[in-house]
Amino acid sequence: MAQDRLKIGLALGSGGARGLAHIGVLKTLEENNIPIDYIAGVSSGSIAGAYYSLNGEIDSLEKKVLQLTKKDLLKLIDITSPKRALISGNKIKSFIGELISNKSFSDTKIPLRIIATDLCSGEEIQITEGRLVDAIRASISLPGIFSPAKLNGRLLLDGGIVNPTPVDVVKQMGADIVIGVDLTMKHPIKLENPTIVETLMQSFGILRTQATKLNVNNIKNVIIIRPNFSGVLDSYRFYENTRFIEEGKRVTKEVLPKIKDLMKR
Repeated sequence: MAQDRLKIGLALGSGGARGLAHIGVLKTLEENNIPIDYIAGVSSGSIAGAYYSLNGEIDSLEKKVLQLTKKDLLKLIDITSPKRALISGNKIKSFIGELISNKSFSDTKIPLRIIATDLCSGEEIQITEGRLVDAIRASISLPGIFSPAKLNGRLLLDGGIVNPTPVDVVKQMGADIVIGVDLTMKHPIKLENPTIVETLMQSFGILRTQATKLNVNNIKNVIIIRPNFSGVLDSYRFYENTRFIEEGKRVTKEVLPKIKDLMKR
């Protein structure tokens, strides 16, 4: 009797614009016939995760992203009351809704969980039902940048606060092998006179880095993909889409032998 193949889970981490590297990761895995059975996405990783879980391919998202200009991205910024946050997030939510055709979790082809943080209790919230765009809006709610998202009676913030690289979540879903994409800090960032946005982004990056160290080391059969973005604070440079995507492809190609070897075992 043929043995069932090992199930593979993909944890797509948070990292702002660095999350575009997920497109390169998914494209490379797809080109090398690496099947994905479970996906957990957090913050920017929830967008790529939702798209792939719906469509089973990532090429079309790559084409859409590469068409975006800096001017297009600036149009998505809707300034809100400074008492609550810098950006309301309504325009970005509408844009994401169009990307994923306003589908729901029930429409996904691959089991998906999107991670957010409960502002009041500090709990990790794993969203598994309802409209995908509502879950994504909650998961990307970077403190101070976006106003908190209201969902199912909760105020939710970016999932990267509690679980920036959710390898444990896909393990819980049933994965035998976990591929995690870690977008946290690898090198010191050069800052001299940081703006409020740069200070917020860097502070959040520090939190994510420490949380990932605690989580990743406790899971067996994990392969971590770590794109290398050094020297500058690039978490908000979404207009440098090609650079992020290509780096995702590069580092995934480096770990492909490890993934295939683990699959054989």
